[in-house]
Amino acid sequence: MSDIHLTGFELIEKIGEGGMGHVWKARQLSLDRIVAIKLLPSRYSRDPESVRQIVQEARTAAKLKHPGIVQVYDASEESGNYYFVMEFVDGYNVGQWIKRKAILPVYDALVVVESVVAALDYAWRTAGLIHCDIKPENIMVDQDGTIKVADLGLSLTRDSDLSTPSDEVAGTPGYISPEQVQGLGKLDCRTDIYALGCCLYQMVTGKRPFVELSDHEAMEAQVTSQIPDPRDRVASVPAPVCCLIERMLVKDPDKRLKDWQTVLSDLRRVHKGLMPAGAHPLAGESTMQRRMASKGGASDLTNDSPEMGDRRRFSWMTLILLVLAGVTAAGLLYFRACGKNQEKANPVIPVLPVHSETPLPESVKSAEDGSSLPSQHQALRKAKNDQASIAQELNEMKRAVKDYEDDGAFEEGIRWLENYSGKWVLETVSNRMAFVAELRSKVSERQDEKEWIALTKEVAALILAGKYTAVRLQVEPVIKEAKYPKHTAELADMARILAGVGSLTDKILDTFSTDIGKVVTISLSRGKFIGKVVEIRDRKVVCKTPDGMAQVDIQLEDLSKEERMTRLSRLDTPEVSLALGVAAYNDKQTDAALKCLEKTGPVLGPLLTGAVREAVAKQIQEELLSDPACMAFLKLVEQTGIQAVPVDIPRWRHDLDGRRMPSPVAGRVDRGLDAFLMLHGQSSFVEKNPGLILTLQKACGISLESDQQ
Repeated sequence: MSDIHLTGFELIEKIGEGGMGHVWKARQLSLDRIVAIKLLPSRYSRDPESVRQIVQEARTAAKLKHPGIVQVYDASEESGNYYFVMEFVDGYNVGQWIKRKAILPVYDALVVVESVVAALDYAWRTAGLIHCDIKPENIMVDQDGTIKVADLGLSLTRDSDLSTPSDEVAGTPGYISPEQVQGLGKLDCRTDIYALGCCLYQMVTGKRPFVELSDHEAMEAQVTSQIPDPRDRVASVPAPVCCLIERMLVKDPDKRLKDWQTVLSDLRRVHKGLMPAGAHPLAGESTMQRRMASKGGASDLTNDSPEMGDRRRFSWMTLILLVLAGVTAAGLLYFRACGKNQEKANPVIPVLPVHSETPLPESVKSAEDGSSLPSQHQALRKAKNDQASIAQELNEMKRAVKDYEDDGAFEEGIRWLENYSGKWVLETVSNRMAFVAELRSKVSERQDEKEWIALTKEVAALILAGKYTAVRLQVEPVIKEAKYPKHTAELADMARILAGVGSLTDKILDTFSTDIGKVVTISLSRGKFIGKVVEIRDRKVVCKTPDGMAQVDIQLEDLSKEERMTRLSRLDTPEVSLALGVAAYNDKQTDAALKCLEKTGPVLGPLLTGAVREAVAKQIQEELLSDPACMAFLKLVEQTGIQAVPVDIPRWRHDLDGRRMPSPVAGRVDRGLDAFLMLHGQSSFVEKNPGLILTLQKACGISLESDQQ
């Protein structure tokens, strides 16, 4: 037990210790729950400004709700002890995992990194938080395998300034970024990207960067020195993983991966065995020293191929050998033409000389050492075997190109084809260039399709806002330029309906033609008029009062909105359906809007109804995420191991139905559900979703009973 006493808490045991204080497992008496409490070092009590900043940023972290972040509950002070109350993670940290396993499997290491990236990306985008001390000991693994980032309550915000002199540098020497060491002022998420790169290096090699140096030397080395390529320590580490580490460990933050989304994109490629996209760092730019290839001194992480890039001069001997090769080839062609019973050979693919180191034919080698030329039979058999090998190589290329296409990695496929350096580099050059042209065409098509989707979304937003003129001004130039040939018919249909909307005024007036000679009630913006319709003249409806004594001219502008919509509803055309649907959408009548917009045709119909449903779903999400009861229940759902975001009540209920959980998890969720009902039992969320609450209760009960049996 501890001699430290904190009101409302029972300190059970010390579970961690570091430069930022001691961590205790404790019981929060008011809620009867286990929490973790971090007691800050006593030196902070002598610096009120540091305390104020730490508490403020802890409060910012406490607002974060993410399954990959250890939740901060509170930050307070008692009797000179400054402390944080946090979620207790019943598991172990990645540092302990590495000690136990020595080296983590690459797949596990990438999963850990991807989870940390997702959590820190959320913290950065939501609150501008920078952890500043990412290390294996601050990455937790819960009992259910969930990866969680700890100590985010001690983080900095994007507005924190470290440019003022200080005796301390935030961070741990083996993982600290060069800009932290140098105190370069305001930091951003790239600082954590560097530290996570150090963690990934340690996970796959078992060695912390600069582990052999003292703390002071390690910090200096982060700025000035390099660590070996991971494959120099563990040969089985894949090249794409090494490349990712190299990019994360670029010393200059302006040349490092710019944000977490870029890291995530590279991670997804590495998971598929593909190299990260973009240019590699130049030599010396990264803290990781790239391994050099065994020949030629070029790095085996680059995309450049010596065969494609090295333009060596032809020597006289090479020229002579090429001439001999030409003479031999002519002889082979002559013998082939004379053969009577010979099978027809496959067409020879025209080739272009690419480099000067192409292996010489056996016939040339024989002539060079003075031996006789091969016989006709041997030459024909060799030519046939070569053609079969070339055909097999081309089939392999087709399969590889198909794989690149399926992954959407067109640029990588192009680089692979251009840098191909196999045995038949010359013989396949024409085919490879054809493959390259095909992939470039697909790159262009994909870009056009992205632009088309962006255009249609913008058009849908403008239409739903009733800005028809703005839409026409945007669509008409696109039609004129024929920018999207695959969508010409769709654009024409869209333009036709939009043009029809502009003539709706005349169509409203035309509806009065069936009322001529009748006494009707017309709703006007200033009230109602009852009279006989006489004629339609000069874009006016000419009427007379019931007694026939006075004439009243009604212009379209005089009609109320209800009158216009009522008269339009008599018509059944796509442009009328569009106008009615947009009006209903802006009046918050979603069902009526969808019903009308579905009638606008095969182009606008799906586009506009999809935009309406997306807008409604977004609005529902925003309402739910602002509901404290919903957010509290979301936390319970996450504890069961279900992906809770985005909020989807039917999916939650489906996934929870019959779900089995480990007994500790089920018990924790069950207790959490009791606390939830005490706080939110009277909320509209609970009233609307009684079946969801019951489903979670059953899942907890089934899991607990199953473990007892």
